[in-house]
Amino acid sequence: MDEDHRELLRRLFAAATELTETAHEAAIAGQSEALTARAYAEAAGQLEAAAVIANPGDGDPAGCADQTP
Repeated sequence: MDEDHRELLRRLFAAATELTETAHEAAIAGQSEALTARAYAEAAGQLEAAAVIANPGDGDPAGCADQTP
């Protein structure tokens, strides 16, 4: 494998790791019993953003049909 491919793989692995860590942190935060409605919405938004980044070709990260009129 040439150096360009190695560098690409390193960067992809770093991006995947960062995405996984972000989603994990949001999921953990969203399980707190002391969470305010605003904090819950923020955690849910982070999870949704992580899902969209992980699968940009899918219209809805929850797997539901797009409800946009």
